[in-house]
Amino acid sequence: MNIGYRIHSELSEDQIEADVASFLGHITPLWSSRFQLKAVDEQLTGSDKLFDRFVPIYLQFKVSQGLRPLKTRFSLTNPLRPLQQIRSFRHRTGINTDPILYFRLRDMASSASDFQHNILRSLHKPPYQFAQYVAPLALTIDEYNDLLKASLWNRLFTEDPFFYRPQHLFRETFRQSLGLIPFLRGHISIPPLEAVKTSKHHYSYSKSGGKLAWHSGEKIQGDFRLSTWLRKLLETSYSERNTTGNQQYVAFIQEFMASIGRDPFDLQSGFPNSTIIEFAQFLKRTFNIKLLLLGTNVNT
Repeated sequence: MNIGYRIHSELSEDQIEADVASFLGHITPLWSSRFQLKAVDEQLTGSDKLFDRFVPIYLQFKVSQGLRPLKTRFSLTNPLRPLQQIRSFRHRTGINTDPILYFRLRDMASSASDFQHNILRSLHKPPYQFAQYVAPLALTIDEYNDLLKASLWNRLFTEDPFFYRPQHLFRETFRQSLGLIPFLRGHISIPPLEAVKTSKHHYSYSKSGGKLAWHSGEKIQGDFRLSTWLRKLLETSYSERNTTGNQQYVAFIQEFMASIGRDPFDLQSGFPNSTIIEFAQFLKRTFNIKLLLLGTNVNT
C-alpha cells in the first residue's frame, strides 16, 4: 500500500557501507603521517599487519528513510502506528522538519543472542573504543553521489587533516578542514543509547544532521554529523593513553565473547592479529557490525 507521508530511500545498506568505508580509507592513505583506518574484516590472514596502537570503531550502517511532517492542524487516522508517532512527537515538541529522516533498529538475527543495538551499546566505551550508527542525510542516489564528487573535489583544494602534527590539532583551521568535506557532513553519526528489549525503536533527525530524537520520546541536542564526530575522535585519539595495544584488545575480545555466552577464540601464539580478524568477521557475520581500527603512529 502506498502511504502518502512516507518517502522511500533509493539507497542500500551495502552501498552505504562500501562508500563510507572506502572514503574513510581514502582520506587516511598509507603514507599518512599520523592516522590510518583499516576495515579489519577485509584483512586476509592473521599475519597481515594491523597496528601496534589503535582505537577500535564499530559501525552499523543504516539507510535513512523519509517522512513528511504533520501540518499545523491535523487528525491522525491511526495515531498509534510507529511512524505516525514519530511525526506526532516531532510536531508536538517543535522539531518538525521537511522531510523528517529516520531509521528503525535492526531485528535480532536468528544466529544472535541479543539485539544488534545492545551489542553496539556494550562495545561503546569512549574514549577507548566507539560504536556508532552511520546513515546518509540523502534519500536519492543522485544526491548521495553528488556528495562523493564534491568531497573528492574539495580535498584537492583543502589541507588534509590527517597530515596535521599534534601542535596543529586544536587550531580552528583543523576543525574547519573536516567540516568542509561534504561527504562527511552528509552523514549522521549516532551512538547507541539505552538498552532495548525490542527492535521497535527509531531514531529521527533532520537533513542537516540535527534535531535528533530517540523514540521512545526523547529530544537530544547536538551536532551529530559524521564530520563533527570524526573531528572529536581524532582529538581524543591523539593521546596515547586512549589507545589500545594488540594483547590488551585480545583480552577484551575474550571477555566480551564470554559476556554474550560465546566460546572464546583459540589464541595463536605470536599472532594476536588472527584473533582480532576473527572477531571482526564474527561481528560482521552475526550482527552486521563493521570493525575498523584507527591506527595511531604515536611517535610521529
